[in-house]
Amino acid sequence: MESIFPWGKLERTTPQPRSHSLLDHMTDVAAVLHRLLYLPAVQRALQQAAGRPLTDVDRARLAVLAFLHDIGKANTGFQGKYWNDPTQRPAGWFTPHCGHGAEGWSLMEDGPPSVLAGLPLEAMDSWGDSCCDLLHASISHHGRPVKSNGSSVLWKPIEHAGQVLYDPAQAVQAMGQAIQAQYPEAFARSAPELPATPAFVHLFAGLVQLADWLGSDTRPGFFPYAQPEEIRSKTAPALAQQALAAIGLEVGDALLRQRATHADFAQAFGVPGARPMQAAMAGDGLGPVVVLEAETGSGKTEAALWRFLHLWRAGEVDALYFALPTRVAATQLYERVQAFVQRTWKDEPPVVVRALPGYAAADGQGYEPLPGFQVLWHDEPQDDEAERRWAAEHPKRYLAAPIAVGTVDQALLGALQIKHAHMRHALLARSLLVVDEVHASDAYMTRLTEHLLRAHVACGGQALLLSATLGAVARTRYLAIGQPGLPTPPTLAQAQALAYPAISHRSASGPKLRAVEGNPRQKTVHWQTLDCIDAPERIAALAVEAAAQGARVLVVRNTVPAAMATLQAVEAVEVLAAAQGVDCRFKVNGVSTLHHSRFSRQDRPLLDVQVQAQIGKERSPRPGGAGLVVIGTQTLEQSLDIDADLLITDLCPMDVLLQRLGRLHRHAREQRPEGCEQARAWVLTPPGHDLTPLLQRQRHGLGPIRLKSQPMGGVYLDLRVLEATRRLIDAAPTRSIAADNRLLVEQATHAEALDAIAREMGEAWVQFGKEVDGLRFATGTLANLHALAFDQPFGALFPQDEGNIGSRLGAADRLMTFAEPLPLGPLGQPVEQLALRHHQVPPGLPADAQPEDVLPLADGEGPGFSFRLGAARYRYSRFGVERLSS
Repeated sequence: MESIFPWGKLERTTPQPRSHSLLDHMTDVAAVLHRLLYLPAVQRALQQAAGRPLTDVDRARLAVLAFLHDIGKANTGFQGKYWNDPTQRPAGWFTPHCGHGAEGWSLMEDGPPSVLAGLPLEAMDSWGDSCCDLLHASISHHGRPVKSNGSSVLWKPIEHAGQVLYDPAQAVQAMGQAIQAQYPEAFARSAPELPATPAFVHLFAGLVQLADWLGSDTRPGFFPYAQPEEIRSKTAPALAQQALAAIGLEVGDALLRQRATHADFAQAFGVPGARPMQAAMAGDGLGPVVVLEAETGSGKTEAALWRFLHLWRAGEVDALYFALPTRVAATQLYERVQAFVQRTWKDEPPVVVRALPGYAAADGQGYEPLPGFQVLWHDEPQDDEAERRWAAEHPKRYLAAPIAVGTVDQALLGALQIKHAHMRHALLARSLLVVDEVHASDAYMTRLTEHLLRAHVACGGQALLLSATLGAVARTRYLAIGQPGLPTPPTLAQAQALAYPAISHRSASGPKLRAVEGNPRQKTVHWQTLDCIDAPERIAALAVEAAAQGARVLVVRNTVPAAMATLQAVEAVEVLAAAQGVDCRFKVNGVSTLHHSRFSRQDRPLLDVQVQAQIGKERSPRPGGAGLVVIGTQTLEQSLDIDADLLITDLCPMDVLLQRLGRLHRHAREQRPEGCEQARAWVLTPPGHDLTPLLQRQRHGLGPIRLKSQPMGGVYLDLRVLEATRRLIDAAPTRSIAADNRLLVEQATHAEALDAIAREMGEAWVQFGKEVDGLRFATGTLANLHALAFDQPFGALFPQDEGNIGSRLGAADRLMTFAEPLPLGPLGQPVEQLALRHHQVPPGLPADAQPEDVLPLADGEGPGFSFRLGAARYRYSRFGVERLSS
């Protein structure tokens, strides 16, 4: 019995459970934490949060507190879990099974003195007032602050027939002896007290969560169960160093980094050289928050990667997290980042993680999840290669990667009151955080992003925000991160007078903005509104007419139903044009289709590849010189390298419209088809160009969706912005891109411009504007309530129910997983997973409901299949997934 208890880890793969002693596990976790505290980026973060450098005594004391993270496991209820079946317990073992977090904190707050006597508490009292908070953070290592919840009965010895079977007091006494033996420096007298700032405690909480997760990995190369004769206190420090190096957290000093990488822009990106905007990213005088504003296609991605390389080589950051607004954008960028890493590192490049839950990858390889946080990598790597990919194996660990590409959600989850937010926060503090398309966030996500940046900068982190169309008011708020109070927003006149493209940051003397050269090729766009947004047949005729002249036409609709109707109309026009041999439909594997979000995770990459192959920079020739019509939704406006000859688009906010215009004449060509020599865009509006009817009911994604007992919502809700955009288009038949970008964005989004439009349009518009502004304020307030307050004491946080807290507002989509044999999708790919939008899911559907009754589509419906989910039936065809009428 004595050789088994107290145990810390169990393996039940054999009839007799195999155990790892509690003291050995606590030693492992403390060793990881102690090693972490010596990593330069972690030292920098803790120093910034503490307001002073850490000493070796500080580190030893923090390691002691990390050692005690699992003190609660010594209770008899937890130790009784050794037997799954309570009837197998020895006679006299009466306590029911229980946990160890709340029980451990109960022991420290008000436990039996006879048990606590085994710890050197009197000596620890001299460590300062923060010692209690730091210990609470350590014991809360499972991701959220624990509260006292335990009985003193749990700490009484287990006795039978006059024999002590197990005594928690002896276990705690052994812990007290171990911490004094392993970290004697912690008990040095006349040392300064531990830092007491809330930010320091929060950061320590995240580091302990990381140390526990890594110290609990029992695979070879990490922390396998101790051998019978092994003295774990002797071997744990080396195991910790080896584990941290294996997963990429130990990256060497600046000299080693400079030797390991090329510092040549042409080498890194395979281009002749850097543009002035890109070269400026290697400047040493830039502040911790940098805003880069430049037009679509100007090379902002390369500029961001160049800044990361500069900071990494200088030892100012250890990692990169590239955050994008959508999964599609992250998927597209991932391969570009991989190519950059392969070109830049001379040998042994760091692992690059695709940080997308359900579609994660490391160095391009995916995996199948297994029980117990294990995975089966598709390429069956050797142990050392698998260890490098540790960060990719679970979403909560993504930010431990040396380089990761994902959505902004993974970063925002480190700023919310949800489990393991502290670990995400601590890992991100090592990194350059790049937020791409920062203008694309709604009011809720914008406020969360501001909160995230405040916490990130307060821990010494670096951030780079990218946008083609960021308003000056938002830019001013971002540059005020870390400053007291709210900044004074610029007037409309001040905002539209600012330079563009530009790099902005805050120096010691205040915010700075300087003009830079982005894409040297200016583009004159000829645009015009057409009031035929309700007429798919007319839209199709315009597109096919241009395609008949050889044009590659991009049609962007605001909603999936509108895109489907447009493709159907194009195919009807095709019937008339077939006699002339014109076939301009976008096809994948011979199937005419669309590009939008309602395709499977297996089909989306295929659609992306084909869009870029057929209407991208290196577009392939078409039979007979025929043109092409590609129809889709907002998925076409971000990250894809599209070079359309003609753009037809629904009306949308000016900042979004500029993104879409970035796909028009994106690259220089010696010749364009007849009629497309100039960059031309048709912008579709409602009949008579009148948006007033949309005040009460949206159409085509324009205006508010009003549902009972729900806040007002919508795709493009603010009709004032849409009216301003329409007027700017009609005011001038041509615009110079990017020279006019600043003017266009400010006149379509600045509060002064919107208020003026509302007053001119009448009282109904004024009231609508107040309604929209009120909603924006309310969602911002909700974000503040959901955010993790790093300036408040650790234990005062977290609601009982975090179910409604997330990185985005609104109901989540439902991911459907199909069983073997996998059905064949419309593009010829087996379909493993298919996401349903929240409004497509039947109300009250059980959370574990999965597709049933999967059937191939009937003759005449084309390739694909139908399935049932609950009482609803769906079709997955070349048009995407649709819910069928009952």
